Amino acid sequence: MITHFYVNPENVKKDSLKIVGEEAKHILTVLRYQKGEIIDVVDGCGVKYKVLIQDLSDEYVEGEILSKTRRENEPIACLTLAQAICKGLRMDFLIEKATEIGVSSIIPLLTEKSLVKVGKTADENSSTTLLAARKMGRWKRLAIASMKQSLRSILPDIQHPTKFDDFLPKIKTFDLSLIASLEKGAKSLRECDELKKRLRSSKDSLRHVLIMVGPEAGFSKDELSKAKALGAIPITLGTRRLRAETAGIVFSSLVLYELEDLG
Repeated sequence: MITHFYVNPENVKKDSLKIVGEEAKHILTVLRYQKGEIIDVVDGCGVKYKVLIQDLSDEYVEGEILSKTRRENEPIACLTLAQAICKGLRMDFLIEKATEIGVSSIIPLLTEKSLVKVGKTADENSSTTLLAARKMGRWKRLAIASMKQSLRSILPDIQHPTKFDDFLPKIKTFDLSLIASLEKGAKSLRECDELKKRLRSSKDSLRHVLIMVGPEAGFSKDELSKAKALGAIPITLGTRRLRAETAGIVFSSLVLYELEDLG
């Protein structure tokens, strides 16, 4: 079975790298690798290394870089998922699965109808939330595990939770922005004329794509109106009501399929 290991990019030199912490312990004590064996290592920045183990302990693994491969198993397009924060472990599930299927960036959103409410830290001038302080480390660890499991080389950028109105200005920075909508008149992805037109003209014009997913109750009328005013296209995911994490995974999969990066 092919296995990837993760190295912090700060621990990569020109001809060698050093894996530390739990990852090193796993290599030695669980998988029982020895000096002289070759392993595959990814740095989360898009590079996979073939590494010859030269020294190892339960605290570190050092090795010589034999070769490098860039963006292996990565979608051509960078897909950003702006997702209303799900309750409990459902957000963990979303992080895992979105990473597996190829999402490049995940932005947790706080929306009007969100069931998750987040307060400020003691420092009222800080944009860091209590939720971020508790969850960001865990979400990164889950993403690293999913990156390795799915043989990806890029670790998704999981950003700090952001209020919907604070996120709005970013919509215009993408080549195409789509927003999941429960309103009547929203078209399915296959009916999205703008997507079809862009795909016909040049896939290079769709390098950075944004999709937005609200809570089970959907985005508010005001949120939808603001997003559409900035160019976001409303998309229906069908007649059945999906949980927020399911909608995020389905929407991501459909878009990557249309971009010919999945399936």
